[in-house]
Amino acid sequence: MDGIYDINFNTPMGRMCGKIYLKEKGNGLISCMLEIMNMKNNLEDGKVQFNKCYFTGNLKNKMLNINYNIAAELIGNTLNIYAKTNMGDFSFKANKIG
Repeated sequence: MDGIYDINFNTPMGRMCGKIYLKEKGNGLISCMLEIMNMKNNLEDGKVQFNKCYFTGNLKNKMLNINYNIAAELIGNTLNIYAKTNMGDFSFKANKIG
């Protein structure tokens, strides 16, 4: 599951593009760094089981405060992502690039 994934998706705030960096830490844990709109957000203490990972937390900056529950499934080189947030539910795909 480790790798760099390219993402493009639509949100209520418009189209967003960025990258997801996943790194398994062992013991069923995974970390994620989400890079969107020139901002980097670390998603820590995610759980990984086989080809699926899960994150729960809060992304916060000067303009946003987003609570999230994320489930992702890796199929081939495509990461299928399902996010439930206080701004709505989203599903999108990320393609492995590294």
